[in-house]
Amino acid sequence: MSETIDTTWHDLMQPHADPDTGRTLLAELPERRVIEVTGTEARAFLHAILTQDLNALGDDTGSFAALCSAKGRTLGLLRIVAHDDGFRLVTRADLAAGLLKRLQMYVLRRDVQLSLAEDQAAIGILWPGSALADCPFDDADACATIERLQQAEPSPGQWPAAVDAHGRLFLREDNDTSQGMRLAIHGPTATLVSLVRAARDHTAIAATDHWERAEIEDRVPEVTTETAEHFVPQWINLDELEAFSLKKGCYPGQEVIARMHYLGKPNRRLFAGHVLGLAPPPPGTPVHNDKDDTAGEVVRSAPLPDGSGSLVLSVIKLKHLHDSLAIDGLPLSLDPHDTIEGGSHQAGARH
Repeated sequence: MSETIDTTWHDLMQPHADPDTGRTLLAELPERRVIEVTGTEARAFLHAILTQDLNALGDDTGSFAALCSAKGRTLGLLRIVAHDDGFRLVTRADLAAGLLKRLQMYVLRRDVQLSLAEDQAAIGILWPGSALADCPFDDADACATIERLQQAEPSPGQWPAAVDAHGRLFLREDNDTSQGMRLAIHGPTATLVSLVRAARDHTAIAATDHWERAEIEDRVPEVTTETAEHFVPQWINLDELEAFSLKKGCYPGQEVIARMHYLGKPNRRLFAGHVLGLAPPPPGTPVHNDKDDTAGEVVRSAPLPDGSGSLVLSVIKLKHLHDSLAIDGLPLSLDPHDTIEGGSHQAGARH
């Protein structure tokens, strides 16, 4: 990214002090990077390495997946989109280089090329309420794509997606439209600068916190540098997100994941909650009970809208689920709608 475009982009995405909650919000997503996978054996390669069944992934669909170690621990999460006989893998910026290197180890002599997309940025769009709002941009191509994704039906872990003629990846990521639609756009920074400049009057630039809260409310986990290799997929509810396959055959970690599914139950699960009077705790921060036992750890967090504390996703050991829990000495209140089985999506729980 050139210095001029970089400066323009960051100036353009400075959030409004207090955006009107009735407006469509645009937020920068600086923690995202895209790995591009091409070659005649790209699908077979990813199918053999990732937890997801790539043979069942068609165009215009995005899917969650994980790359795991042989011990079944999650190295990173990926949103996968198939396009033009290749794939785009959206992942965390802090993990992207390491995941790319790990994937390259498996290529061997396959006709597969992997690279980090350069000069890229990402924005998230959050529509208010359940009604489908107008397109936020004065850009005919973008609006046509957004309208098509609005009409699609998302399901947990399976999201409508599209790549347009400008190389922009559109990925719809909401699981429950009653809380408003969410859509991420990834693409060359220069094209996103033009797109945001074409934003209409009913939009506002918002802090990334708005997007983070929406993902936490949808119980979308994250893996970061601090928590890589900490979680078996079921612990972060990747079964709810249909992010792994039990039928497609072997892949790194498959034996551990299958054994947990067929022969036992997870001894910890992902739960949403909130803690008052605390800045968002970083991933990996321990959760303790009243006996100072480690009861779990923070997966991701975001400040509450009124600034009184933080919304938190944590992995909690089930034997401590009914203990008095705390983060850095402050009480953690778990959402009562979330179940031991991880049924937060079915419960429709929201803060």
